[in-house]
Amino acid sequence: MQFARPGSRRAVENTLPLINIVFLLLIFFMIAGRLAEPDPLGVTPPASASERPPGERDIEVHIDAGGRMALEGETIEAADLRARVFALLPEGGVVRMKADGAADAALVVAAMEALREAGVENLHLLTVSAEP
Repeated sequence: MQFARPGSRRAVENTLPLINIVFLLLIFFMIAGRLAEPDPLGVTPPASASERPPGERDIEVHIDAGGRMALEGETIEAADLRARVFALLPEGGVVRMKADGAADAALVVAAMEALREAGVENLHLLTVSAEP
C-alpha cells in the first residue's frame, strides 16, 4: 500500500518575503510622499452648491478669517496684492481665490476689485460642497 506524499509547503513560504517587501515599500511611500502643498494660512472655504472642480493652477490667493492674505504661499499685505498679481499673472492666466467663510466680506470684495484692476479676467472662488 502506497500513500500519496503530502504537498510541499515551499510555495507558501516563498510569498512571505514578497509580502514583506511590499509592506516596506508601502510604509516608505506613506512617509516620503506628500500629496499636496499645505495651505500657507488656515482657511475654511464657504459651502457652495456648485460641483465644478477647480481648473489648472495659475495663481492662488488665500484670505483667512483674520484678514491675513497670502499670494502663492507667501504672506503679503492687502495693499500689495494688485502690484504683485500684475507682475505674476501670465497672459490669459487664472487666479484662484480661497477665502475663509468667516472672512470679512468687504475684504474679500476689495481683494476681488484689486485683482480686477490688476487685469484678472478669470477669477475662481474656491468653495466646498454644501452637505445636503
